[in-house]
Amino acid sequence: MATPAIVPLEEYLRTTYEPDMEYVDGQLVERHVGEYFHSRMQSLTGGVLGQREQERGFRGFIAQRVHVNDEPRYRIPDLCVKALPHEATPVLVRPDLVIEIVSPDDTIPEMLAKVGEYLAAGIPHIWVIDPYQRTVAEADRKGMRRCASGVAETDLVGAVDFNALFARLGQRPG
Repeated sequence: MATPAIVPLEEYLRTTYEPDMEYVDGQLVERHVGEYFHSRMQSLTGGVLGQREQERGFRGFIAQRVHVNDEPRYRIPDLCVKALPHEATPVLVRPDLVIEIVSPDDTIPEMLAKVGEYLAAGIPHIWVIDPYQRTVAEADRKGMRRCASGVAETDLVGAVDFNALFARLGQRPG
């Protein structure tokens, strides 16, 4: 098996990939996206956050590159939130909330590694949404735990009832 090529950081930062790729230790890493329930959950969650931006003073981002450490390492969470005011930069640093939506190809070790990187980068809140198992987990400096109620909350964005969003996942289009 061939060793993956090392990509210079400058090349990664100036290149647009379709779909965008993460950058881990000099290598491009594909994201697991494009599946119906993953995409639908991303859309529904983004819609809820978008309705709250003005009132609660934040901006939401979908698939935005985030610098997570000095290795260098760049991840692309499914959604993230940054409080206002903030500087508009090509790559976000330290968003206030990162949301990862589980895809069928995601593994628990991969997801836990991402959560650990986000926490180490000083990101205070991480939500992991599983649209297949219909579960929500949250992580912060106190640890990682399942949201048994299906509701995740931060002071910045307020409470999000994922049970209501999970119910909409089952609806047929049209």
